[in-house]
Amino acid sequence: MGTYRYKVQKGGFGLFLGIAAEATHLTDVPVMGVPVSNRVWLDASEVINAFYGNQLVLAEREVAWLRAGLGKVSGDIERIETSPYILISVRALEIFEVNYAEEALAPAIAAWAAENFTLTPRICTVSRDSPTGPFTFDWNE
Repeated sequence: MGTYRYKVQKGGFGLFLGIAAEATHLTDVPVMGVPVSNRVWLDASEVINAFYGNQLVLAEREVAWLRAGLGKVSGDIERIETSPYILISVRALEIFEVNYAEEALAPAIAAWAAENFTLTPRICTVSRDSPTGPFTFDWNE
C-alpha cells in the first residue's frame, strides 16, 4: 500500500490531501467496488481518516471524484498490467478540513496511480477565481 500526498499552495489558497490505496490483481470480476473502465475498478467502502483513525463514509460525490481521477489514468494502467482486473482500494485519506476540497480527490488518486504504477504523471493545474470561489482543475486535455 502506498500513500501519496497531494499539495497545492498558491496565493490565496492551499489544498492538501493524502491518499493511501492498494492495487489488487484479480482474475475474476471484483465482488466489491465500482468499475472505472473495462479492467480497472475502484473500492472506497472501507476508508479511514488517517489523522483521527475514524471510519469515513464517502459521499457519492467524493466517490465520483475518485472515479474521475482514476479514469484519467485507467487506460495507462490497462496498457501495462496483464491481470484481467485491477482493483484499486482506497484505504485511508489524510484530510484537514480547512484545506480539503472533494474535487482534489481526482488529481490525488491520479497522482497516486502514476506513482504506484510508474506511469507518466498527468498534469492537472488548479486555479480559483476568488478566495471563496470554486476550484477549477484543468487536465490540459
